[in-house]
Amino acid sequence: MNLADIIGWIGSICFALCGTPQAWRCVQQGHTKGISPAFLWLWLIGELCYVAGVLLQFGFVAWMMTNYMLNIACVLIMLRYLLFPRNSS
Repeated sequence: MNLADIIGWIGSICFALCGTPQAWRCVQQGHTKGISPAFLWLWLIGELCYVAGVLLQFGFVAWMMTNYMLNIACVLIMLRYLLFPRNSS
């Protein structure tokens, strides 16, 4: 592993973890109030396009795919609560 890979892994993990607190909050609260639906849809489309572009241009790069897959998981969790909020009684 070279310096570029180490820096890539650090950046990838930081970016991948950015959405985790918000996704966890959505799970706890059961809704996405305060999060723009357009933001979530654009984020998801952007991540999917990045994955396709990286795969086509560079092939499978583990640290890049880790970032993208974790971000996609966070967005999907938030979209779940956007589309199907839990009733808060």
